[in-house]
Amino acid sequence: MTTTTAPTTTTAPAAPTAPAAAHAPFDAFAHAQDLLTGLGADDLPPAGGVRLHEPTENADAACEALLAGVWSALARPGALATNFRLVESGRQVDRSRWMRSRVGDGEILHTALVPGYLHSAVERGATLVISHLETLDERIMLLCEAFEYQLRARAWVNCYITAGANSAFDVHSDDHDALVLQLLGTKRWEVDSRVGARPRDLAPGSLDRVLTPGTCLSVPRDTAHRVSGTGELTVHLTVGYEPFADVREEISAARALVATTTGTAPAPRADAGDPDQLDYLAGRLALRPDRRPGASLRSALTGEFSATTRIRWASRFPPYVTTGDEHLTITTMGRRIRLDRRLERTVALLARGGALTLDQLAADGGLPDAELRALLAFGARHDFLICEG
Repeated sequence: MTTTTAPTTTTAPAAPTAPAAAHAPFDAFAHAQDLLTGLGADDLPPAGGVRLHEPTENADAACEALLAGVWSALARPGALATNFRLVESGRQVDRSRWMRSRVGDGEILHTALVPGYLHSAVERGATLVISHLETLDERIMLLCEAFEYQLRARAWVNCYITAGANSAFDVHSDDHDALVLQLLGTKRWEVDSRVGARPRDLAPGSLDRVLTPGTCLSVPRDTAHRVSGTGELTVHLTVGYEPFADVREEISAARALVATTTGTAPAPRADAGDPDQLDYLAGRLALRPDRRPGASLRSALTGEFSATTRIRWASRFPPYVTTGDEHLTITTMGRRIRLDRRLERTVALLARGGALTLDQLAADGGLPDAELRALLAFGARHDFLICEG
């Protein structure tokens, strides 16, 4: 593990002089936070069965922003043609029927969807699936990143579009937890009340609900469910996520070993919400090298930051921060970085995992402009911050 130490300054922080930040119409981090709060999840993934969160007053704006990401991905499938699938009656339709691809212009793959075939297939009840939508649209990417930080889990986003009244997949279960976000139209979800049973038929009394735009549904892994259209155009996202079971097992094994050695009572499960367990989990995830997509090329090459430069923490999982008398020690992507403690407030804002502009950091972080820009330049140069735009 390497340690990087930032240059320190002696200038006392002044009161912020920047005007209040103008928040973007769609705040992906805040939206993810609202959904998890509505589902009753705090720091850990939802547990205890199926949960449902009704639309709020901000649901329309969020749905509109996320739908724009879906339509953008459909307009430009590009080289990621394999992210698209068309499923009808449980079978995938051959891509040559609904997608045109060719290689040209310097070995570049050119891809376009065939609207006529897709329109008729979707109306018949076929489902168009876009896998890993977060790789195709920036808004969806920011939402996915927000879920990863708040759930402490590896996440991805799939999209499902249909206009029929049938189910393309019939009763099935998934080997990962999922959050369902209804964006357009309505869709019927039947979800078994028996978590982990994987039955062919749903149990009596299982959830049977038509989701409307803005509704969020939590479906635990290994839970049987059936999804059907209602005869109108409908779009929903599924955020799949996998908590780090291996790290949780480490925690449980260590606690059990201590209990055996000392003769104390057996340790609770690693996901029980114990602050010590959460702290250990946070520290272990910070050692992972996984990085978010993005690059600080402009800032690294020119040293310039505009008022609208978007700044994100670079690691895929939250950094682990400890505070000393004069310094912060930050563990992120397997590295340790030392910063002056006066940067604590700004670091805490960035370490939450959302995307912030220079103006927002100036207004909320309390650092003089020169010191804030120095921190961002240092972070971009040493690749623990992503500064774009």
